[in-house]
Amino acid sequence: MLSSFSVKVRSLVPSTIRWASQDDSPLRRLVRDASLFGEGKEEEGELAWATQPYAVSTSQEPTSRTDPKDTTVLLFPGQGSQHIGMGKCLDQVPAAMELYEFASSVVGWDVAKLCRYGPEEKLSKHCQIAVLVTSLGALELARERRRGAVERVRAAAGFSLGEITALVFGGALPFERALRLVEVRETAMQAAAKARPGGMLTVWLAPEAKVPALLRAARDQATSPHLPNPVCEVANYLYPGCKVLAGDEEALKWVEREGRSWGVRRAARIRVSGAFHTILMAQAEAAVREALSHCELSTPRVPVVSCVDARTVTNASAARRRLERLTAAPVRWEQVLHALYARPADTPQPYTLTLGPGNALRSTLKQVNARAWDASTHIDV
Repeated sequence: MLSSFSVKVRSLVPSTIRWASQDDSPLRRLVRDASLFGEGKEEEGELAWATQPYAVSTSQEPTSRTDPKDTTVLLFPGQGSQHIGMGKCLDQVPAAMELYEFASSVVGWDVAKLCRYGPEEKLSKHCQIAVLVTSLGALELARERRRGAVERVRAAAGFSLGEITALVFGGALPFERALRLVEVRETAMQAAAKARPGGMLTVWLAPEAKVPALLRAARDQATSPHLPNPVCEVANYLYPGCKVLAGDEEALKWVEREGRSWGVRRAARIRVSGAFHTILMAQAEAAVREALSHCELSTPRVPVVSCVDARTVTNASAARRRLERLTAAPVRWEQVLHALYARPADTPQPYTLTLGPGNALRSTLKQVNARAWDASTHIDV
């Protein structure tokens, strides 16, 4: 399936590229440099669950059954997985270094240097670009270490930003366009967070936890004359008994104080200044949608299960719709893992590669499906 796909720069990048000036805004640069392309009107298929080695569309023609043990699933991380020093092991991987060099020429700063040496503040500001490129670099390392596994990929998925990486891998979004889109996305998310600061809180829940009632109570308790419509929502569905809440600080502080009465066993802050993947990112979502209107997308060569709704992206229109919602919609990661790995107990699991900085995706996989975790490897960079 992947014989025609290569993540190397020469096949990911359009043959003619006009570089933007340094004083342009990311959105203006993307709009100026992109071309308008029409989309087909193909209808999106439904997700087939449980019995296949990967999620497929029911509208596809039947294919011969493949032993899941002979297939591979790729998982890509999101923003927040970055750390100073990531990517150092890729210095001896020529294809990975080509990715860093090309990305640097697009964004106007040294991506590899920032990943390896920081500073922390700048890496946090540009974490989405850094994680995108480093994750694709990890894929090139996997090609050297486990070439057969990469050639047998039958599905991919990504956590938040990682979905963009998965679509680049699948050939739905050219690498250069992905870099410009991610520039817009991270700038717009930072602007939305500055306009209305918020936070994110990981909560570990008892089986009897009453999450909807907890969220309603948090919003009610945070309501005040200066905050008439507080926000407190589930931003990430991680695994059974663990979710990330996001919203206004007043609501999150109430959850920290009073959550135990509603089934919260433990809570921990995430070090961010915005309520990402909530309605407070509507401004950023609008900017991403505008940028996407000037991007060409293609049908993925590999099925990509979207973290927006845990359904398979089967064509360009479906990819566009998911990307438009990716910034403000909750990340349904637990549901994605069920879509990829739920199957009868006597059916083998596919081999899984988690790629890029941080090991959170593999740790989460263990909580959702231990059998799938047993058949997984992390390519750490």
